[in-house]
Amino acid sequence: IKRAIADIYRTAKLLHNFSIMNYTGFIKIAKKFDKTFPDHKGTFKRIICDDEKQAEMLTARMERLYARWFCDGEIREAQAQLLSKRGDGLMMDWTQLRLGYRLGMCSILALWVAWDCVWGQFAKGEVSIGGRTAFPVFRGCFGLLAWHWFWGMSVYVWTRFRINYIYLFDFDPRLVDTPIDIFNDAVDETLVFFLCMLMYYKAGANDMPQWVPPGAYPMLLVLY
Repeated sequence: IKRAIADIYRTAKLLHNFSIMNYTGFIKIAKKFDKTFPDHKGTFKRIICDDEKQAEMLTARMERLYARWFCDGEIREAQAQLLSKRGDGLMMDWTQLRLGYRLGMCSILALWVAWDCVWGQFAKGEVSIGGRTAFPVFRGCFGLLAWHWFWGMSVYVWTRFRINYIYLFDFDPRLVDTPIDIFNDAVDETLVFFLCMLMYYKAGANDMPQWVPPGAYPMLLVLY
């Protein structure tokens, strides 16, 4: 509960600051409009703009709750404890960590597929996956997968250097994914790709019970 209240409080503080900037910017734009177009002066005067009151009320409520439950009612002490501190882990973004260990899973699966193909060909004289019937399906899916990865890297570079690719390509901003979202989707596709390839090779080499026909794995990959 203590951690959750601190997290909500800090998020509300960020929202409060963001609301202040929006409100201040709108007021300045309205004043500039009145000066530029005196005939339409006061057009935006009655427009209601959020003046950060809701976010401020939420932060005050979190301060009171925290003070009542953990600081014996001392608001000042609660405010001090609720401030962001380096190393407390509350504001840490775990998306990159999740992406990292899933990339590690992809790397292990890729090494496993490569090892089985090479070991099966040289040690047992088995045909590698390149000589199997469904290999063109995996090759085509790999091309689409590589395109997805390259698109994610391109979006990351454009975002990193503030290139407005959404405007250049005439995309709908509501439908554009962030680089992390694109990489997450690409990792999911890569995991399914290597799993299907490994299961297809194992089933064809009789290294696993053939509960499912080997040809079903390329079909599952295409359907995914």
